[in-house]
Amino acid sequence: TTADITDILYHNITIINPTQWPIWIGPQQAIYSGACSLGWPSIPGTKCPVPSEVTFTNITLRDVLIKSPSIASGVIIGNSTNPMRNVTFDNVVVEDPGSGPWGDGYACHDVEGLAIGGTDPVPRCF
Repeated sequence: TTADITDILYHNITIINPTQWPIWIGPQQAIYSGACSLGWPSIPGTKCPVPSEVTFTNITLRDVLIKSPSIASGVIIGNSTNPMRNVTFDNVVVEDPGSGPWGDGYACHDVEGLAIGGTDPVPRCF
């Protein structure tokens, strides 16, 4: 089974005091075998594999403001053999981010991304 997640725009969004990941771009969390665990990353030993059969392209977040999330800024994770392509954060701002579990930024890998327009913090894998 394959999937294409393409040509997505999130625009003009404000999120105040989120208790879960304010930004999640990646595999769905589920309870079936081989899925990204619902306990990831909070429960030691859990994993979050990204299926290579899912293609993420042309995803834009523009003018997104997140205020005081209780945990880190978010998750942006692709597959090493089929990385996300053309992911753009344009003026995506996280004010007063929480610090867990990997600091105040993003879990981020296997993404070809671009941060513009005052985006802060900038995902490390962009």
